[in-house]
Amino acid sequence: MLKDKKKVIITGSIPPPFHGSTVYLKNLLDSKLRDEFEVYHHDISDHRDIKNLSRLDTENVRLALKSIKGIRSIVKNIKPDIVYIPVASNFLPYLRDGSMILSASSDSRAKIIIHLHEGDYFRKVFYENSLPPVKYFIKKSLSKVHTAIVYSESLKSNFEGLVKNIVSFPNGADFEVTGTAGRIRKNHDGKFNFSFYANLYESKGILDFLNAAVILTEKNIDAEFHIAGEYPDGEKDTELKVKKIISEGGISDRVFFHGVVSGKSKMEFLDKTDILIHPTWYPYEGCPMAIIEAFANAIPVISIRDTGAVPEMIDDGRTGILVSRKNPEEIAAAVVRLAGNSELRENISEACRNEYKNRFTAEININNIITTFKKALN
Repeated sequence: MLKDKKKVIITGSIPPPFHGSTVYLKNLLDSKLRDEFEVYHHDISDHRDIKNLSRLDTENVRLALKSIKGIRSIVKNIKPDIVYIPVASNFLPYLRDGSMILSASSDSRAKIIIHLHEGDYFRKVFYENSLPPVKYFIKKSLSKVHTAIVYSESLKSNFEGLVKNIVSFPNGADFEVTGTAGRIRKNHDGKFNFSFYANLYESKGILDFLNAAVILTEKNIDAEFHIAGEYPDGEKDTELKVKKIISEGGISDRVFFHGVVSGKSKMEFLDKTDILIHPTWYPYEGCPMAIIEAFANAIPVISIRDTGAVPEMIDDGRTGILVSRKNPEEIAAAVVRLAGNSELRENISEACRNEYKNRFTAEININNIITTFKKALN
């Protein structure tokens, strides 16, 4: 007789809205995790627009209280072996997450596994700058955690001294790839296409991308600069700075905005991209999907050497090039290096596609989750 499957409660939000953590959780719930475990979902979704995340309003308070009450109810009814809880790096969301950890641990003997879908903001900013009562709450709740999952070895520092077991592995996803994946991309007219593919936060590096574009134009690099993404709420000042750089830098005829791309338009955007420039210093940056999708499409990436998991995603010089944050001059120099060396571009293109297959697929990520769950149970 087959042994009964262990019971797992997956806590978290699913789309809409669509962003990294909600899409990840939906994929996790629909994965082969269900072949290994008896999976239950404690749904804490707020299906309003993304702008409501972390906002202090009555609906968020109501949803938080419902989530805390709900975890107690589902734990008592299901009697799980594992409770999986993604955790946030801000006070109000973590007050909910920490309370769910404490409730789940007090009402069951389940192993609590948390997952941080961000970079080092949790420890460096949130924890270190919290008032003593908040620090006590964070330490108290994390003391009930069996295992914490982070995106890279360097990000284990988020929970060192707070959680006994910390494991690291990168994000993963399956992508439809362009027809020319694995080949060097060149337009028929010989121009290079350098692309930016992210929400247009200043901290995602859009200004650094455009300032590098000005430098490259002054160096007579024959190129176009393509931007996919939109300005989130609160980035009006960034939009004004973008317009000023384009106007004063004399690059208005070289910069093209595509808005949010998906489906066929996304495939066309990636297919025409020679090099992806992702100069992010976004404070919550973890394991950027933009880089993983570029890898899947064999597109060389230029990114930042000290942001989130990026330094462990990109092997500098082999699967991309790493530069300093807020440094358009270094970005431009990296572009010149790649643009002037077709053999290097081809080698990087092949290496990053192989890196995707070996490290960043959805199957590899789910296998890592399953392994982590089984180790916790053992």
